[in-house]
Amino acid sequence: MRSLESHGDVGAYALGVLDEAEAFRFEDHLMECPRCAAQVTEFGPATRQLMLYRQATPRLVHPMARPGPRLLDRLLSEVAGRQRAGRRRVLYAVAAAVVCAVAGPGAVLYAHQGESAAPLTATDARTGVWARITAEDEAWG
Repeated sequence: MRSLESHGDVGAYALGVLDEAEAFRFEDHLMECPRCAAQVTEFGPATRQLMLYRQATPRLVHPMARPGPRLLDRLLSEVAGRQRAGRRRVLYAVAAAVVCAVAGPGAVLYAHQGESAAPLTATDARTGVWARITAEDEAWG
C-alpha cells in the first residue's frame, strides 16, 4: 500500500516540501520506479521557475496579498457603470425603433401626397400617331 502512496508524492518531492523521513522513503521508492523518476525530471522546469519567482519576490510581499480596501468599491462602480451604459444603449435602440415605426409610414404618405400624375406622351415615327396617358390614384370604397 505504501508503494501506491509514494506515486502521489512525486510533486511534493520535486518541490522539496516533504519532511526528511518522507523524502528518504520516496528516494528509496524512486530507485525502483522509473515512472516516478521520469515524473520528477518532468517537474524540473516548473520547480526552477518557482524558485526563480521566489528569489525575485521581495520577502515583504505575501504571495496571497489582500486587495486594497477601495478595490471592491471601484470594481462595483465600474460594473454598475457598464450596466447603466448597456441599459442606455438598449433604451436608445428602442426609441429609434419607435421613431422609425411611427415616422416612417407618415413620411412615405407625406412624400406621395403632393405628387401629381405625370403624363406620358409618345409618337409613332412611321405613322405619326401620338398618344398621351395620365394615371391618377382613385380612392375606392
